[in-house]
Amino acid sequence: MSNKKYYWLKLKEDFFDDDTIEWIEEQDNGKEYCLFYLKLCLKSLKSNGILVRNVGEMLVPYDVKKLAEMTKTDIDTVRVSMDLFTRIGLVQILENGEIYLTQLANMVGSETSKAQLMRNKRSRDKQLSDGNNVTNSLHKESNIPENRYTEIEIEKELELDIESEKEREKEKENRPSSSSPSLIDVRFVKIRTFFDENIRVSTFSEHKKMYDLLDDYNDPQLIIEAIKLSGENGKPNLNYVTGILKNWKVEYGINTHEDWKVKMSAKSQSDNNQQSIRGNHGKNESSLDGFYKQLERDKQAWGG
Repeated sequence: MSNKKYYWLKLKEDFFDDDTIEWIEEQDNGKEYCLFYLKLCLKSLKSNGILVRNVGEMLVPYDVKKLAEMTKTDIDTVRVSMDLFTRIGLVQILENGEIYLTQLANMVGSETSKAQLMRNKRSRDKQLSDGNNVTNSLHKESNIPENRYTEIEIEKELELDIESEKEREKEKENRPSSSSPSLIDVRFVKIRTFFDENIRVSTFSEHKKMYDLLDDYNDPQLIIEAIKLSGENGKPNLNYVTGILKNWKVEYGINTHEDWKVKMSAKSQSDNNQQSIRGNHGKNESSLDGFYKQLERDKQAWGG
């Protein structure tokens, strides 16, 4: 008999009273977002909260369209809710694009088929000891021989359960950190909105990069200036934006938007001075030309 493992989602009785879940439900279409979140949890039960597609030897991240198909959810609901879950820390986008549900470790139950039978047996034995002699009828209904499991087998199953518990603890230790940004990170919203409206609609993995940029520079307006420049240079991607910000920092000591404004003001003044010098130089040349032309006319008039 194969020892199949079953998984289930454990929800505390106050799950919907949690501040985060309450806040999600308060949003427009919030109940749909909660339903979508629970569907993601169920889809990732067997993979420790990580969602990614295994295509041959490749790991292919889920996109909005595929998530919508997989969960039978409206694509706009998926797009908005994934952005929302990322912002409040329920979801993290890992380095290779995997979707990681940060709270799932506390919501998973599992049991092997043999462990389930053992639990049923213990329950029957307890009923027998309590004087409620329904053991025989239960055995007949389930077609399980009364002495199917010996004490030695039960001990082995208990050892397996202990080992499984140890493995689960190791998996928890190796999971990515569940530290998350604040409930609503206005800085991130500002950057993402500018990017979406002026460059193109950003992806989940780009949202993670935006958070990384905020960790490094902590100034959304400075990052927006770098995004503007990347668009003007025809390279509208966040890797190029990162390069711009690093160059500003190393070459010009720019760490904040105020630093950037000071440097841009100085550069603008320098450019104006250069234009003024060139303009005055042109005027001097024109006056000199006029002087020589007038001198030539005077010579001709006086017969010189």
